[in-house]
Amino acid sequence: MAQGEWQSTTRLIDEALEILAEEHPMTIRQLFYRLVSAEVIQNCLRDYQRVSSAMAKAREDGRVSFEWIVDRSRASYSSRGWKNLEDLSEVLEKELKNYRRDYWQDQPRYIEIWCEKDAVTGSIEEIREEYGLSIEAIRGFTNIYTMARRLYEQARDRKKITIFYLGDWDPSGKDIERDVTDRLRDWGFSRDLIERVAIFQKDIREFNLPPLRVKDKDPRASKFKRQHGNEAVELDALPPMELRRRLRQAIDEVIDHEAWDRAKLVERAQRETCARYAGILQEMART
Repeated sequence: MAQGEWQSTTRLIDEALEILAEEHPMTIRQLFYRLVSAEVIQNCLRDYQRVSSAMAKAREDGRVSFEWIVDRSRASYSSRGWKNLEDLSEVLEKELKNYRRDYWQDQPRYIEIWCEKDAVTGSIEEIREEYGLSIEAIRGFTNIYTMARRLYEQARDRKKITIFYLGDWDPSGKDIERDVTDRLRDWGFSRDLIERVAIFQKDIREFNLPPLRVKDKDPRASKFKRQHGNEAVELDALPPMELRRRLRQAIDEVIDHEAWDRAKLVERAQRETCARYAGILQEMART
């Protein structure tokens, strides 16, 4: 217990640490819902603020690693210059050593992950790194022109396209999925292009998630309640480990594994070439 800390705060941090140790990285909202499901706290704004304050304190005093909590709501902008050629060569060397081949160029199918909200993307960053995928945050009813244009480029190469969609189970989350599907269809894409991976109504019971009541002021509420009832749930409530498991399973079911393994062999040879170039750059910088 940190000096001067309430026992209730210490207990909350200890419970959060147990969850984070197994399921990191997570957003504060994902952690909040896991604590609600574990019946550690109540599903209310006061307890959400308690979790947020407790995690800020725990990160500051070192009990929680900063990498365990992801925050996609804060943007940072900076510019950079180089001290000298050696400084530049070190960065280039690192980039060359971290070279990764685009495995998808050898695949008959092109895959992207589209999220209703940006906040959850930090918890699936390892999926993006593992598979070299693009992750797009739709952020509501937005203009999808840029995303559709990228899909057109893949379709021009005669690739099949699949979009794995992650969204809330509520009137807006369902209607955003419908809206995006309809607009892509208007652009000439198939209706089965988009496949929802999370979240579903059945997850409320299966994972003991805190259900939300559908807000009547939402203009889409009446139709949603007729089709699905009065229970809603946020994507953030699904345990991050389960979200990542579903994405891995969905991706593994559609990739050509033989082509994937061949791409890895090619990458290994290309990385050896990159390492040689990195050494040459360092020698040039020292002269």
